[in-house]
Amino acid sequence: MSYGLTKEQIKDEVKKCGKDPVYFITNFCKISHPDRGLIPFSLYNYQIQTIKDFEDYRFNIVLKARQLGLSTAVAGYIAWMLLFRRQKSVLVVATKLDVAANLVKKVKKMIKYAPEWLRIANISIDNRNSFELDNGSWIKASSTRSE
Repeated sequence: MSYGLTKEQIKDEVKKCGKDPVYFITNFCKISHPDRGLIPFSLYNYQIQTIKDFEDYRFNIVLKARQLGLSTAVAGYIAWMLLFRRQKSVLVVATKLDVAANLVKKVKKMIKYAPEWLRIANISIDNRNSFELDNGSWIKASSTRSE
């Protein structure tokens, strides 16, 4: 499905997405809702600011509470990075492997459910806790504990 766009409009959308992670996430990322299933990802202002800070600053420290959706916003940012930047390496580290693997799963789902014409890189290696795109970018879940 091309969203009813012409080839020129598709090219423009790909360019916009490649330049702006917030545009990509708000227009083309889907998330799982417990009641409504797969829904568009509407970012809150603090999520937008966090993503912009990732772009503006090399190092970021985020003090957060639970259930704010920041991990999901980070997953969207990672999906954008993996798709639109070549040779990006992402290591997700958590105290438990399942927690890190869950973030990798969110990223994979966002890429999988993006429009086909927007997936400019495809998953070439797919494992439970990691995957790699054919543009050389990859993501892997890891634990701080020996499990």
